[in-house]
Amino acid sequence: MKKIKEITQVAVVGAGAMGSGIAQVCIQSGYSIVLYDVNESQLKLAASNVLNRLKKWAEKKNRQEEFQLLEGRLVIGERLEDIESADIVIEAIAEQLDVKQSLFNRLEDIVSSDTILASNTSGISITDIALGCKNKERVVGTHFFNPAPIMPVVELIQGKHSSEETIKTATAFIESLEKNVVLAKDVPGFIVNRIITPMLNEAMLSYEQGISTKEDIDTALKKAMGHPMGPLELSDYIGLDTLLYFMEHVYAETGNEAYRPGEFLKELVRKGHLGLKTGKGFYEYEEANAKITG
Repeated sequence: MKKIKEITQVAVVGAGAMGSGIAQVCIQSGYSIVLYDVNESQLKLAASNVLNRLKKWAEKKNRQEEFQLLEGRLVIGERLEDIESADIVIEAIAEQLDVKQSLFNRLEDIVSSDTILASNTSGISITDIALGCKNKERVVGTHFFNPAPIMPVVELIQGKHSSEETIKTATAFIESLEKNVVLAKDVPGFIVNRIITPMLNEAMLSYEQGISTKEDIDTALKKAMGHPMGPLELSDYIGLDTLLYFMEHVYAETGNEAYRPGEFLKELVRKGHLGLKTGKGFYEYEEANAKITG
């Protein structure tokens, strides 16, 4: 692989809550963005939401005159090939290993050999994602947290083949977004999700087993532990499908019962009740996809 080039252009693949949030952060930090999603309607909705949030952000900062400049940094990719000039590609698609591997294999045929390929996975092995890539050394994990414009930290994960130069360049890029970088080994769940998911799972099981109401479970954790959100509220916010995929993956990898998902969570996901993004999960919401301005 050639020397990693300076990052000036960014591509984000996946226009869900995380992808659109990451795109917003990059635009606010001065980068030009190509945003792409296979779902055209989702892509258009995401682009509209990003522009609305950028406008509110500019107004909040009393920098309304900059909105036109911010708007010009967002390009909608009509085809995956439209990201070919990116210096870094951040993948924010479904938490499924085979889907991510397929995308990364395609990306290698589109972008240059010195483009960094980064995954926003919340816990899937970076080494496994890079398995079919020719240039494995430029694959890295950049796990942003939701909502990306507000959360101040990003987990940086070095896969087995990730080069030191890739890590150094990715670190500088994340810091340019005014985010704190924390380094994690390539283990299931990395740092945050490895620690917090068993708590979320136990809260779901407690509700499923009738130990307490969902409201009281959330109130107890907020008041006793000083958490800003209760565990069931947080689960809805993260996305119940994302949590289920993650727990099933880690449980299969480790056999640790703390990650074994309960039947109630599985049933919610089967019904399409995925939390805030669909308007219903453990709770019901008047509007799906809360607008985060940062």
